This record gives sequence, C-alpha cells and structure tokens, in this order.
Amino acid sequence: MSSDVSYITYTLLAVVAGLIFVPVFLDGEPDGPPMALLQQSSVGPTRRKNESAVHRSRETPVGFPLRQGLGIQEGYSKRNGDVRDIWRVFMQKVGHIHTVLGNDKIVHSIETLDAEIDTLGHYIFGLPTASQRKSVAVYLPNSAENLIAGFVCAFYDFTFVPIEYPAEPEVIAEKLRMANAEILIMPAASLDINDLNVSTLLKHVILVVEEGSRHLDFAADPDAKVSLKEWHDIAANGQKATRPEKINESQPHMIVFSKDLKHQAAIAVPYTHVNIVSAVSAQATAVAPKDQFKPTDVFTPASTLADQFTRVITYTALLSGCTIVINAVTPPSGSLQSSCGNALPSIIVVPADSLSETGRLSKAAQVELFHEWMHLYQLRKLTRYGQVPQYSAFARFNDYDRPNLGKNLRLIYVAENPAEGTKPITCNMLNDIRAIFFSKVVYAFTYPPAAAGAITQTSSFDYRPGEDTPTFKESHVGAPLSCVEVKLRDAGEYTAEHEDGPMGEVVIAGPSVTSSGEYATGIIARWRSDGCLSMGSKA
Repeated sequence: MSSDVSYITYTLLAVVAGLIFVPVFLDGEPDGPPMALLQQSSVGPTRRKNESAVHRSRETPVGFPLRQGLGIQEGYSKRNGDVRDIWRVFMQKVGHIHTVLGNDKIVHSIETLDAEIDTLGHYIFGLPTASQRKSVAVYLPNSAENLIAGFVCAFYDFTFVPIEYPAEPEVIAEKLRMANAEILIMPAASLDINDLNVSTLLKHVILVVEEGSRHLDFAADPDAKVSLKEWHDIAANGQKATRPEKINESQPHMIVFSKDLKHQAAIAVPYTHVNIVSAVSAQATAVAPKDQFKPTDVFTPASTLADQFTRVITYTALLSGCTIVINAVTPPSGSLQSSCGNALPSIIVVPADSLSETGRLSKAAQVELFHEWMHLYQLRKLTRYGQVPQYSAFARFNDYDRPNLGKNLRLIYVAENPAEGTKPITCNMLNDIRAIFFSKVVYAFTYPPAAAGAITQTSSFDYRPGEDTPTFKESHVGAPLSCVEVKLRDAGEYTAEHEDGPMGEVVIAGPSVTSSGEYATGIIARWRSDGCLSMGSKA
C-alpha cells in the first residue's frame, strides 16, 4: 500500500513540476524588455501654462539636440548629409532593386540606374522653363523609374513633385498648378497631355514606356503641344552630366499634397532636404536594434510612393542596404496578396485602411472552432508572453482567408494620417493583425503638413491590449521620434489638467517639421501615463 502511495506521489510531483518548468523552457524570452514599455518618452521637467510638458524620444532626451541628419562619416567627423547621400550609401552597401511584373521579377543593375540619374538629369537641366528652379512632377505607379526620378531631382537640385497614381485628369491638373510644375514624367498613353497643357504650365513630358511597347514611337505625336521624350531613349542615347557638388538646401526638395485640417483646405507642402533626412535618420533607429532594417532584409512598399511616409520608409530601407522589391500593384487598387505575394518580403509598409480591412475580413473568415482556438492562443502569446506567433504549417492548417505573404515577413509599417481621414487602429485590432500575419507591427502617426515621416510611432514589441477611458477608446500611436518634440496645448475642454491625463492640440517642433519653430496641428490627443500619445476616437 505504501509503495502505491509513493508512485502516486511521484507522479503528481512530476506533473506539477512539468506544469511549472516546461513553459519556462518552451515559451522563451519576450520579444522586448517589458519594463521599457512603462515609460516610452523622455518628459520635460517643467511645462508652460496651458500646455503639457514636452515629450521626446528616449534617444534624444530633453536637453540634448534632436536628430537632424544622417551622420555621414567623413574622416574623424560626421556631417548631416542630404537625400543624395541615401543613394550613395545604398550603392556602397551594394543593395539591390527588383521589379515584380506578374509572376516575373526583373533584377535591375544598380550601375545602370545610377547612370540613368545622370542622363535624365542632364536632359531635364537643359529643358527651357519659365521658372529658374525646375519643378518635376512624377505621375507613375510604384516602379524603379519612380524611385530614380526622386534621386534625379536630389542630385540636380530640382523640386520633386510626386503625384499618386492612378488619379483623375482634373486632380492631376490641379496638383500641377499648385506646384507650378512645367515638367511631367508619366506612363505613355495614360493621359491626354493636351488637356493638361491647356490648364497648366506644362511644357515638357517624359514618357515611361513598358519594354514590350518600345517598338512604338509614343514621342512622335504631331498634335502634342508640349515636347515629348521617352525615358528609355534618354537613358540609352542621352549625355551624362557632371553632378553638381553643391545644392541649395534652403529650397524645397519635394512637394507633398495634403489637407490642412485647421483651414480645411488642400495645400502643397514643401519639404527640404533637412526635413527628409532627419525623418529617415530617426526612423532608422526608432525600433529595437534587432528589429531595425538590415542588408539581408527584403523590403516592399505596398503603398504608393507618392505617400511621404511610404517614401521615408523606403529611403530608410535604401540607407540600410536592403533589397527593394517594387510592385506597381498596391492597395487599395490591388490586394495585399497581389502586391507582396511574389516578393516574399521581410518588411512592408501598408496603407492603414487597407490593413484594417484585410485584418477584419481575415478575422471574419474564422468560421471553424479550431481557427478560433488558434487565434485565441496566438493572442495569449502576444499579450501574456510578449511574443509574436511563429509562422508554421500547424498554425495555417486548413487556413482561413488571410493573405499568405510568406514566412519571412517580420515587420509591418502602417501610419494613421488624420489629413487623409484614416480610421484609428486600436491596440486590440493591432494584436489581431499581428496574429494574422505572424509579424510585428509598427503603428505611426503622420501629418504631412506638419512634418516629414512619422511624428510618433509605437514600439515594435508593444503588444499590450487597449485601455479604455471615459473620453477615449483604446488606441495609441507610441512615443515621439528622435527628430521631433511634441507637446499638447489646451483647446476648449481638453486641458493639461484633465483627469484622464494631459489633453489638447498636438504641437510639434524639430528638424523634420515643415516650419521654423512650433507647428500647431489642430489635432486633439492625450498623453498616457506611459508617455505614449493616444489618438483614439471619442467614446
């Protein structure tokens, strides 16, 4: 009898020990230090009347200079650099650019693309224009030509005007007028050029022709009222220029079209080189070291390159020497699967509304009990153990309707832009998206009239569920980046002494900000106790 009792006792002890110690060995470490989430901003020790304290990134605490350049090493010193240095560093790190066309992938020669910068720059430099500073509008889908056009403008000191593709002719004409653009780069046979010429200052058009259609002469249009030239003809037969050593950094490098929420008007926002490189430099170190861009990463912009946040993230990938895989098909005109499926990316940037819709449809397709249990298990790993669920055949068994972007995906960038009316993504929705894509998500707050790139963004390992207050739903957009400082100014009922935490109008300053001094955005937000900015909609 005593022997039986001993066996039972040992068995129970083994079971209890297994329940205690097995999870320790199997669960592993969280993706990031949990204590780092308790206070994510550096908060100023004092504040002005009717304002909250200034919040900064922990990389650049109050009292230290904000990040304002790329920190290009030259001898024993560093310089801030400009947009040109992004391409130079990319070439030094021997990065790659690929273009996806259906099921085919084109590998571009970086040396050839670098030569195209000079031939195109020489051609545009010689075009007669009424304005002394040339403004080059680029109406192209995501492509290598779209990317290179930006660097042509950087190296030869033109103003770069990206226009979202596709768009209605009236919209394009309005943007050309707002930017005073006399030069347009566009796909061949995509617009009636004469209609644009009547209502704008347009004088010269460069046509990008697909390789299969280059036997046709699109530039030979006798009725055209503007000069026409084909991109590939310039690249093959054009002269190479000597790149200017100096550029005028006080002049706008890029013009972004957005909506000013305070005045409820469409505006053209000029960005200088300093605005852009400070945003890129801050973005390169904003996430945890193990999550930062690496030369081994494959990056795909699953959003239009006309969006300034998408272009800043793309420049960050170039600066890190990543492989850039570009697909002309992007949401919302195409699905996320069609945009990224053949690229097998490790990092992507996606429009907020498209990502929310994809997450909602994928979650609604969980009709089997197994899928619901699996999703709950994945959410438990996120919120309790601080780990993103891993891609596996078991997790995708008899899978529901979620995009299959490959097992390499590790980081998704998405931004909330109040100027475009994007809907906030709550903390719980972000966790659903992490479980669906087996990937970390960085959720940023951008406002193009105020600053280049992101103003604030969440930590890559912040998987905490949302916390409701009587005033705001559960949503936050993280802490400021190292190129800006953020505070809240009293606005009506939203005050720095509010019981739910300091509230008010978002006011920012720093090198990435489009105006000297402070910029009042007209957007209402609140500071959470952990130093994160809450942009949740009112309850």
